[in-house]
Amino acid sequence: MSNKSEEQTVGRPEPKFKIDFVTIIWIIVGFIVSWVNMLIISESMEIWSYLTIIFTTIIPTVIIGLKNRYWGYGYLFGFAIAGIPFLFIVELFIGGYTFATSLFIFIILWLIFWKAWRSLSSIKQLNK
Repeated sequence: MSNKSEEQTVGRPEPKFKIDFVTIIWIIVGFIVSWVNMLIISESMEIWSYLTIIFTTIIPTVIIGLKNRYWGYGYLFGFAIAGIPFLFIVELFIGGYTFATSLFIFIILWLIFWKAWRSLSSIKQLNK
C-alpha cells in the first residue's frame, strides 16, 4: 500500500506557473529594491557594497519563497530586470553585475526550492 502512494506522489506533475497579482507586486518591489541597492553601490563604490546584492536577493527571496515560491521568484526576477535599464542608463558594470548575480542566485534557489517542495509534498502525502 505504501508503495502505491509513493508512486502517486513521485509521479505527480508540478503545478503550472501562474503569474497572479501578488507576483506582479513582488516583481515591482524587487525592481525598486534593486534600483536603490545599485544606486547605493554606485555612490559608495566600496567592495562591501557589492555584497549587498547577495544579501538583498537571497534573504528576502527565501523568506518570501517560504510563503509562496512563485512570489519569491517574482522578487528575484524584478531584482534582475532592474539591472538591464541600470546598465544602459547609469553604469554598465553595476547593472550587469546585478543582472548576472540575480540570475545565478535564481538558478541556485530554484533548484533548492523545486527539490525541497517536491520532497515536502511527498512527505505530506505519505503521512496522510
